[in-house]
Amino acid sequence: MSKSQKVRHKIIQSKLNQNKRELKRISWDIVKKLLKLLYYDGGMKKTYISTKCNLSYDKCRLYLEWMDVMDLIKREIDGGFEIISLNEKGIDLYTKKFRDDAKF
Repeated sequence: MSKSQKVRHKIIQSKLNQNKRELKRISWDIVKKLLKLLYYDGGMKKTYISTKCNLSYDKCRLYLEWMDVMDLIKREIDGGFEIISLNEKGIDLYTKKFRDDAKF
């Protein structure tokens, strides 16, 4: 790769990183909705999750990425589709903090 190609590559990478959306702050009401849905309905696709929680797909995806980083969910591939479900840590969080509207 020539020097000019490397510079161009770095510029493109920086633009991509600037356009990358991230959550600025976490809404615990949305986290609660997601946890409750996954707790009671089990594993499901991201599109169905966003529809049931009344979130835009992009916002739902950002929250699911955050929940994955926090190790609250597990992702599995089933029939070519990604299925999201709660892991033990996610189930613990829901049962201890959110079940029956417990105080957070």
